[in-house]
Amino acid sequence: MNRREFMMLGAAGVVLSGAKMSYASNGVAAPTVKRNVPQRNRNPYKGLDWSKVMRIKTTSHGHCTSQKMLDVYLKRGFGLMAMSNYYPSAPYVPASKMTKNYYIMHHEHPVMVNGKLTPGPFDWNKILDGMKDKIDPKLASKLPFKEGAPLFKPLPKNVLEAPNAEHHGFKLDNGKFAGNLHMCAPGSSYASGTFDARNRYKTYSAGYYYGSGEKWRTAVDRMIAGLIHEDGGGVTINHPTWSKLNRQLMLDILDHDPRVLGIEVLEAGLSSEHYWDWALATGRQCFGFFVPDWSIKKDIFGVNVLCVEEHTVHACLKAYREGNFYGAAHGLDELAFTHLSFDGKCVKASTDKPARFEVVTARGVVKTVEGNDVTWDVVPEGSRTGPRVDVFARIRATAADGCGEVLYSQPFMLV
Repeated sequence: MNRREFMMLGAAGVVLSGAKMSYASNGVAAPTVKRNVPQRNRNPYKGLDWSKVMRIKTTSHGHCTSQKMLDVYLKRGFGLMAMSNYYPSAPYVPASKMTKNYYIMHHEHPVMVNGKLTPGPFDWNKILDGMKDKIDPKLASKLPFKEGAPLFKPLPKNVLEAPNAEHHGFKLDNGKFAGNLHMCAPGSSYASGTFDARNRYKTYSAGYYYGSGEKWRTAVDRMIAGLIHEDGGGVTINHPTWSKLNRQLMLDILDHDPRVLGIEVLEAGLSSEHYWDWALATGRQCFGFFVPDWSIKKDIFGVNVLCVEEHTVHACLKAYREGNFYGAAHGLDELAFTHLSFDGKCVKASTDKPARFEVVTARGVVKTVEGNDVTWDVVPEGSRTGPRVDVFARIRATAADGCGEVLYSQPFMLV
């Protein structure tokens, strides 16, 4: 298989996982996506043997464009890299293949050109050679692009990799621009857009769309079609607070397919808990994601801690799909959940160090306790409150030693 076929099939993911790929992930024709898939897990962590759980730190939305940035993730103990770079929105996987200007020199995926999705490859040097009179002379003088040195050193042998990218530039159902709607697709080989998102080289002016350019429903279906494992990974709705995301649009995206897993709750220190609780109060399961985005400073980091019993990419992506992970504000091993469960009557949580537990439902914080564990009994149906009033329950645990670490469980749906 040549390099073009490799990228067209998203084979980077195949090499990493041994999974079978779907050509629909990068094909031009609209993908056919099966809808008879399980709904989002309303009782996450069920069946986990906590005595055997491995905690693999990662994030679903973390940009990494240099070895210096990668070193920060590795120093923090990340066990799964799923870089979510864009311009273009194409997976940086395997990292060992990534070079400076890689996706300018090896652009294989389709792009919306003058309103029509057009298959690759795109020879940007040839394209730009015919547009030099429209490009700033300072930029034009540096053409043609050349492929540079590798961006990253080889990853440590124990660090896993999965495809991912941040996608943007969508349209609404009515054809209008969807604003700052951004989505990631951990576990998907789908790629979209071009390198010239700021139109510095006038490619957008020439008709080459910088992002997806398709209606969000079609784009989501393409992300799903590109998943390297049928039962793992999915789509996340990014930074709703920063995006000022319309709440009905958020619900529409969640309702489109169960493999739209949820929303980012903590992004570069910006909280969207109010979006999260609002969505959960409607009775929809919605997993929460915790991400640094571009920021890699300790006080504004965000980490997803995957709870798995096998050290494989497949197990990690299944943990995302099933909600078997929790969020951490820092992810520096300052606090960890050692148990999370809901047996239909009682929510339980415990941590490895003392913490301040808060049980959050649709009514707000309904219980606060300090120690190493918390239990909360669901009030029986027919009482003044009851499960139909609380709707969901999730645990927020703040380290008692003042280090600032905060953990967030996935929500248990009570009805």
